[in-house]
Amino acid sequence: MNHSRHKQAVNLRQAGLTYAEIGRRLGLTRERVRQIITGVRTPKKKATRNDPDALLTTAQAAELLNVHVNTIRRWSNRGILEAYHIGPRGDRRFRRQDIKKLLLKKSSTGTS
Repeated sequence: MNHSRHKQAVNLRQAGLTYAEIGRRLGLTRERVRQIITGVRTPKKKATRNDPDALLTTAQAAELLNVHVNTIRRWSNRGILEAYHIGPRGDRRFRRQDIKKLLLKKSSTGTS
């Protein structure tokens, strides 16, 4: 934990500021300020290898499907494979379960 941020948050809280006001000053959410002050750490959920909701990059999806990354992008553009756009650049992420659905659909139709 960043001790200087913790000190700042504690000092501002002792000065009578609310979590929201402290958050605005430090560029954090009020919930994160509360966590810093109380020392509560939130456990990070690690995506497991078989987690159906795990988000994969374009390269990871291409590797799973054994196709080129441009093919994944093309399928995404055509709506064949659902993509989730994240971040300011709009990077694509794909859910593992959507990739499995595509594989099942392709294997049942007999196409590659």
